[in-house]
Amino acid sequence: MEKKPIVFRQSALEHVNRPVLLDDALQVVSTRNWLILLILTLLLLGFVYWLFYGNIYLRVQGNGMLLSLNNPIVSVQSSEQGGVVQQIYVQPGQRVHKNMLLVRMDSELGMQLQLQKNYLIQLKKQQADLTERAKTILVNLETSQKQQIEKINSSLAAAQQKIKQLETMMGLKETAYKKGILDLPNVTETRIEYYRLLQEVRSHEADLISMKANLVDLKDKWRERQLEMDMTVQKAEYDYNLAAKRWELTQNIISPTEGVVAEIKVKEGDLTKPGEPLLTIAPAESNLYALIFIPATKGKLLKVGMTAQIAPSTVNKLEYGTIQGRVETISLLPVTAENMMTILRSQDLVRFFNNSTPLIAVKILLDKNKATHSGYQWTSSKGPDINLTQGTVVEGMINVEAKKPIDLFVHFVD
Repeated sequence: MEKKPIVFRQSALEHVNRPVLLDDALQVVSTRNWLILLILTLLLLGFVYWLFYGNIYLRVQGNGMLLSLNNPIVSVQSSEQGGVVQQIYVQPGQRVHKNMLLVRMDSELGMQLQLQKNYLIQLKKQQADLTERAKTILVNLETSQKQQIEKINSSLAAAQQKIKQLETMMGLKETAYKKGILDLPNVTETRIEYYRLLQEVRSHEADLISMKANLVDLKDKWRERQLEMDMTVQKAEYDYNLAAKRWELTQNIISPTEGVVAEIKVKEGDLTKPGEPLLTIAPAESNLYALIFIPATKGKLLKVGMTAQIAPSTVNKLEYGTIQGRVETISLLPVTAENMMTILRSQDLVRFFNNSTPLIAVKILLDKNKATHSGYQWTSSKGPDINLTQGTVVEGMINVEAKKPIDLFVHFVD
C-alpha cells in the first residue's frame, strides 16, 4: 500500500528550517504596558504617602445662610395706609440700588388726593374771579369818584370865588351902612348869602374827605377779602402737597438700601394691611459670615476655633470647592423658631431650616482673600467669579477631628 505525502504550509516549513538569529531583539513588554505600570506605581506610592501623612476629617454638617456682620436683612413694608399691590418691579435675586422703585400700591389716598386737587382748582378759580372782580369794582369806583370829585371841586371853586366877591361886597356895604347910605336889611342879606356859601364850601370839603375815606375803606375791605382767599388757597395747596407726598410714599415703595431681593411675600392684586411686610432685601455687604444650624445632639463636639468649609447653594462645589472659615461662636441653648425669625426675617426660611430636631446656631467667620473675585478664601485657586450676598443659603461642614488614614486602617483591622 502506497503512503500519501504529508503536506505542510510553506511558511511553517521556512520557520522550522530558519536558523536562530542572535541579533534579533527579544520584546517581552510593550511601551504601553510600561506606562500603565508606571502610573499604577505612582498611584500606589501616593496612596501610601496619603495613608501616613494625609488627614481624614470627621465633620459635622448643617445648613444655614450668609448674613452681614454689620447690616441685617431689611424688611420692606407697606405704608401706614396699606392698599392693593398694583405692580411689582423686582424679582428674587435681583440686585437693587437705594431709592429704586420696588412696588407700586393703590390706596384710598388716591381718591382723597383727587378730591383735594379738584377743591384746590375750584379755590384758585374763585381767587382769580375775586381778584378780577375787585379790580373792576375799584376801577369803576375810582372813575366815578373822580368824576364826583371834579364836580365838587368845580362847585367848590365857584363857591370860593363867590365868597371872595361877597367878602368885597360886604366890606363896601358895611362902609355904606355906617355912612347911612344903605339900610341894615340890605347888609344882613349879603351876610346871610356869604355864610351860606361858606357853609357850602365846608360841606364840599367834607364830602371830598368822606369820599376819599370811603374809597380807602372799600379798598381795604377788598384787600382783606383777597388776603383771606389767598390764605385759604395757600392752606389748600399745603394740604394738597402734603397729601400728594403721602400718596407718593404710599403708592411708590422704594428700596431703603442697596442689596439683593431675598424674598417677595406678596403678589400683584393682594390687599395689604398697614405695615405688612412686602419683601426683604439683603444689603450689599462684603463682610459676611455664615450662620449654620447644627443638630443639638452634636453640639458637644464643637469648639470655638474649629475650621470649617462653607458651600454656597449658588456655586458648584465640585468645580470651585468651598469657602474656608473658622467657628466664632456656638449658641449654648437650642434656638427657637422665634429666634430664627428675628434673625432670618422670613417664615419660609424658618420652616426650611427648622425641623423636629433641636438645633443650635453656629457662627462661622469666613477667611478673606483679596485676590479672589468674591473676596474670600476658597479651597480652589480663585473660586467662582461671583459676588456673594447676604441671604444666600449655604451648607456648612465643621471639621471636628482630623485623623491619619493609617490610624483608621489599623483601628479597622484590630
